[in-house]
Amino acid sequence: MGVTLVSGIPGVGASTICQTARQRLADDVQLVNFRDVMLEQAAARGLAGSRKDLSALTARETRRLQRRAGEYVADRSEVREVILNTSLAAETAEGYLTGLTPDALDGVAPERFVVLEAAPETIVERRVESDRPYGDPSVREIRFEQQINRTATVALAAEAASPVRHLENEGAVDGVATDLVAAVHVE
Repeated sequence: MGVTLVSGIPGVGASTICQTARQRLADDVQLVNFRDVMLEQAAARGLAGSRKDLSALTARETRRLQRRAGEYVADRSEVREVILNTSLAAETAEGYLTGLTPDALDGVAPERFVVLEAAPETIVERRVESDRPYGDPSVREIRFEQQINRTATVALAAEAASPVRHLENEGAVDGVATDLVAAVHVE
């Protein structure tokens, strides 16, 4: 079995695209949201109760959670194909970290990477309209986050010797989900 890592910053629509693609794939393909797994781990340890709380953790706490979440994904991918939805620009109290530590990457071992992006203005609009507490994002901040996510995706893909595909999400969920299904290569 294998892992397709889909990276996109919050507000790009990765969850919607991944859920739509997952519905079109075989039943044994599992969709895993890395941040949800990290939140479960954090909640079990009394570190965080919401996604927003994850951003307030230290870099050290975040790396530990990433390792544990990586182990979870590695276990899942031993018995089924996994679509891993994550942002590789992980905000912490001390600044941004790559969304996967090198040791978590070894366990996850993605066979392919998909970087999902949208225009910064589109992401700002989505974040403002969302019920999630994103704060007051600027176009400049979104550009910065996307650059971190893009750079981390390419660096991790190079380390894993895996290909990278770029997808734009500017509205038509069905079309982007179809492109993701093609990227996954699962029958």
